[in-house]
Amino acid sequence: MSSPKVLVIGCGIAGPVVALLLQKKGYEPLVFEKVRELGDAGASLMMFPNGLKVLSKVGMAHFITDSATRVTKFCDRDSHGTDLGVSDLPNIFVEEYGFPGCGVKRAGLNMKLKERLAAVGIPVFEGWKLKEVIEDENGVIAVSEDGREVRGSFLIGCDGLRAVSRSLVGREHRVREGMAEYTGLTQASHKFYLMRAYADHRQTAGMSTTPPYLKEHPTMLNIYGPGAHFICYPVSPNTTSWAITQEELEEAPETWKLSSGSELLQQRTQLLDQFKAWCSPVPELIQGAERIVKYGLYDRPQLEPEYWYSPTGRVVLIGDAAHPTSPHLGQGANQALEDCYHLDRLLPEFDKDEALSSEKLIEAFAAFAKLRQPRTAALVKGARAQGDSRVVKGINASMERDDRLRKSWQDNEAITAKYDVLFREPF
Repeated sequence: MSSPKVLVIGCGIAGPVVALLLQKKGYEPLVFEKVRELGDAGASLMMFPNGLKVLSKVGMAHFITDSATRVTKFCDRDSHGTDLGVSDLPNIFVEEYGFPGCGVKRAGLNMKLKERLAAVGIPVFEGWKLKEVIEDENGVIAVSEDGREVRGSFLIGCDGLRAVSRSLVGREHRVREGMAEYTGLTQASHKFYLMRAYADHRQTAGMSTTPPYLKEHPTMLNIYGPGAHFICYPVSPNTTSWAITQEELEEAPETWKLSSGSELLQQRTQLLDQFKAWCSPVPELIQGAERIVKYGLYDRPQLEPEYWYSPTGRVVLIGDAAHPTSPHLGQGANQALEDCYHLDRLLPEFDKDEALSSEKLIEAFAAFAKLRQPRTAALVKGARAQGDSRVVKGINASMERDDRLRKSWQDNEAITAKYDVLFREPF
């Protein structure tokens, strides 16, 4: 009996990693990506020990740890430049959890993962957008928008926030779900402008050349002001990724295209005018913006565990398809990687003498969803709450927020415990 074909929908972070893990287990993964050619989209990811542990299982952690600048300090600061709290906790991450915390350019990691797929013979079909799934007792057929069909033993949906796979699984359960909920926050950076979907927030994010004084102590720096929040961290020795989150009532579509010279100048000018009074390094990083991309921040209502997989057991959801989250806890990619690890662990080894039945798949998928749903649901709620608490309007509300932050930094045990819960996983 030949190896079971696994149809992996999405070639972001989770898709390639779960494909690499399952190939080692004897499966035959095929990866499908709706974009015709993976390019320089998005900005950065903050990778923490829990995610890097999983990347190490497929030989990819070193790509980040060998080239990235490791964060050595956490710092919260108000927009006038007064520190609200500082911690050297990241210095113990390697000793305690085996890996550091460090930023990475999303596009760079995407391309390295794609190269790794090619190196081990896992095919990637780009420009292949899922439209339909047909399941039976023996397998699943994935149908693309242009009518192409591929048959496999089962399908893993990791096609992101607006996952078609999630809609199709919901249909099989006769559950109708609305679109991803706009959080109302937006985020911006020198590299892109990010808009998020909750509490009327938007985000603008980007990459800039690192100012010399930030190189001495690589820091994940949060800066808080009236109506906005700024975060920055290094993604290489000479590059800093940054993002600004603020409220915006109207939802705006993503614009991932590169800005022209005149557009970039206009965007920088607008941001500098808004944040010129903020402390360093906010004005410097905005001024050094190479690109600005605008998009919304979204999350979706939590799915109960039984809705993470189809009733016939031939489709399962992971990553943002199952539990999309806003980025305030820095755990979106890291939790998707935890999904990859646990799904691989719970699926049976390939047995050439025994067919992979729906009953076996349902057993594995049910155990996976029951394990992962409580953790991811709590983190989605936590990320939304974090975003709502970061962005407040008015001087009095800002002072109250800053006071809460200042007091929270005084409890070292609570801070250590918070990160320990995250970073001791998934093994």
